[in-house]
Amino acid sequence: MPAADGLVGVLNLTDMDKRTYKGVSRADMEKVRGELGKFGISLPPGDDVEVKGPLGVKMQVTYSEAAKTLELEITKKPVFVSDNQIWKVVEMGAGKFVNGRNE
Repeated sequence: MPAADGLVGVLNLTDMDKRTYKGVSRADMEKVRGELGKFGISLPPGDDVEVKGPLGVKMQVTYSEAAKTLELEITKKPVFVSDNQIWKVVEMGAGKFVNGRNE
């Protein structure tokens, strides 16, 4: 079925957006956890965690204290939510602690 093949291509989630922030301290990371909580996004304990947000959005969050880097990767999202919409919410919550540190 050609239509189904085309639909699968449109819904392909393998090319998700990823951002890395440098110079993020442990204290910054804890502040990010608190701020994102205000938006209904809970970061589980640990430095390499999957985060579930509203509307079925999932992200992988990896923090390295030694390298002072925070990596955020969108791993799942509905087709009607753009990457930009997700990053806008993330930066509203975490932006004051990581803005200007994005690679």
